[in-house]
Amino acid sequence: MPLWKLQPVKQLLKDDQWAVAEIQHTSGPGLIRFRQPVLAPRDCRSHPHRLSITWAYAEEGSGQQLPDNEVGQEMGRFEDHLTAAVEADAHAVLTGVLTFDGARQWVFYTRDVSEFADRLSRIPDYHGEPYPIELETDYDATWSYLRDQILGGVDTGA
Repeated sequence: MPLWKLQPVKQLLKDDQWAVAEIQHTSGPGLIRFRQPVLAPRDCRSHPHRLSITWAYAEEGSGQQLPDNEVGQEMGRFEDHLTAAVEADAHAVLTGVLTFDGARQWVFYTRDVSEFADRLSRIPDYHGEPYPIELETDYDATWSYLRDQILGGVDTGA
């Protein structure tokens, strides 16, 4: 892929600007942390594959907004290891993190799902076990999942 096509994502990673918004969900309040600016559809085509990773820390429908301190620290460790593995060369970019109703979801966009999965498999494990996560992938060249389903109704400053 030509280097110029990666430039918007590389700049997004370099600037590393984040915003936080509270949301209301049918099950209760939640938080969204997302990178700013949200790239325009023409600027994100270099990373057309969405990869959502979900870690449930309480029963769905529990209304539990945040994980307890120990699980929160493990989730932070997971995020740090994974972003180090996929963002250093702009292979993927973490665009948003949604926390509500007993689960945290990380929304990544990547150039190649197989390579992302390979890098994910090589990060340090969770106390000798696989991380308690579920993955979902989709082709989303305009980042509409992030823009419409995650950030719909949130003032992104764009």
